[in-house]
Amino acid sequence: MTDKKQYLKKYLLNQKRIERLNELIIINPRGKARYLNQISDCEKHCEEIEAKINELDDELLREILFLKYIGGENLKEISKKISYSQRHTERMHTQAIEKIVI
Repeated sequence: MTDKKQYLKKYLLNQKRIERLNELIIINPRGKARYLNQISDCEKHCEEIEAKINELDDELLREILFLKYIGGENLKEISKKISYSQRHTERMHTQAIEKIVI
């Protein structure tokens, strides 16, 4: 289960990397082609993660994973948005992680 969480967390890391690479393009235009290739790789990883989340049948479980791993929200914030207790949201998060296939 930890491997799956680490995999999903790579989405936000890739988004931060894309931001950093875009800044590098401005600072060092000569490396633009190389940076754009790296950005493309990051975008592919993000698309792959989104696709894995979208494979889940349960819409609520998908929403929890999107809010947490793509939106960067914590489970307390998510529980308020979906109108469930924090504890139940934690259980559903665990269930979603178990169901996702990487």
